[in-house]
Amino acid sequence: MKRIVKQLIIVGSIVSLCVGTVILSTVLINQKGISDGYIINIAGKERMLSQKISKEIFIINSQDKFEFRELDASIEEFQTKLDILRHGNQKLGVAPPNNKKIENQLEVINVKWLEFKKQVEFFKSSIRALDDDKRFLDANNNQMLTLSDRIVKAMVYSGLSGEDVDDSGRQRMLTQRMAYHLMRYTNKWDAQSYEDFYASFKLYNETILRFYTHPKYKKYPELSEEIKKTYAFWETYSKHIYSVLSNQGKVVASLNYIATENPKLLEEIDKMVALYTVESTSRRTYLETFQYASALILFLIALYSLAVLKGIKNQFDEFIRKSKELASMRIDSSEFSKDKAKELIEMSGDSELSEVSKNLSTFFGRIDEARQSSNRAKELSERITQEIALITEEVATNLDKLELSDEEKRKISEEIDLSEDIAIQSSEELIATSKLLERLRQSLDNIAKHYPNPPASKPL
Repeated sequence: MKRIVKQLIIVGSIVSLCVGTVILSTVLINQKGISDGYIINIAGKERMLSQKISKEIFIINSQDKFEFRELDASIEEFQTKLDILRHGNQKLGVAPPNNKKIENQLEVINVKWLEFKKQVEFFKSSIRALDDDKRFLDANNNQMLTLSDRIVKAMVYSGLSGEDVDDSGRQRMLTQRMAYHLMRYTNKWDAQSYEDFYASFKLYNETILRFYTHPKYKKYPELSEEIKKTYAFWETYSKHIYSVLSNQGKVVASLNYIATENPKLLEEIDKMVALYTVESTSRRTYLETFQYASALILFLIALYSLAVLKGIKNQFDEFIRKSKELASMRIDSSEFSKDKAKELIEMSGDSELSEVSKNLSTFFGRIDEARQSSNRAKELSERITQEIALITEEVATNLDKLELSDEEKRKISEEIDLSEDIAIQSSEELIATSKLLERLRQSLDNIAKHYPNPPASKPL
């Protein structure tokens, strides 16, 4: 049988280990749940930001005044959160991904995002330039109309033909028609508006160029001067028109790209969120399984502990039963013996109770030896006294038969008296020693009566 203390230490250690494991796994589950929830929230917010960026772009495109603050804030936040997901953030307690699938998916998103971001920045620069050109055209459209009207008046004043006057009058209409169809095209991006605009633009450009280069108009100094002024201004005005068309094409291309690629970017982000969710669920399932296993082990250890405690209780019950039997015996009775006491108190195994039983057995053996020594001393004292008495009586009897002088008999009698005195003194000393041994035996009897009388055991 194993030692009780050792059993209790083993049981306590295993129970402590299992309890600590359960507590630690619970803490890890809670921490991982918080961490995973935070990461999934970041990944989910990336989806919202990708849509917000696209929304802000189309809102900006539909307005006359451009405000990029919300768009820039969304772009910066998207980039920051993507960097956190890719590289981690020690301050926020976010570690870099250790899942290869998630790492690869983040790289896919990063590549698409960089191209998407490039197009967004290209849109911003293009629409700024487009707005500057449109503002110039809007601000100078009346100037273009005024210059064209002066050419009409100069032709009428110069007395040119009705065909020439009609051509110059058509120029005034074309300035407004160009402005109308250009505005329509920049808002609707439709082919019909562009064709209508381009037809007006081409006709106006051909007519003013003909006015500027034809010799007959140079004959009229006032008309020629108005044509030169109008043509010079038209060159600047037309450059802005070309710039509007170019930038409008860039804006439209960027918007088309954003409209096409935004769902693709969103799809990749959805995949990333799904991977994070699966990983979080798998990790939590693993930790919960580990926790359940620890709880099961703890339950088994509890059963084992009950078995161990029951065994310890049985040992105590046996020890108490034997001690009660021993307590009911008297040392001075015939039924008490060293072997009998050893048999009663002896317990098998190497537990602490077994050691106690062995010590008690040794103790009662010594008590028995002391009792036997006391009895032997008493018997020896009585035998010595009897032997001395016999010797004295025999010497006294034989003394009368010897032919000795009175002086010799007197000396012998003195020696005999001295021997009797020595014998009496020795006997008295032996009697005293016997009494002391008897007191010792009585003390040992009293010890034996009270020592093996333990208090009633409490049930385990």
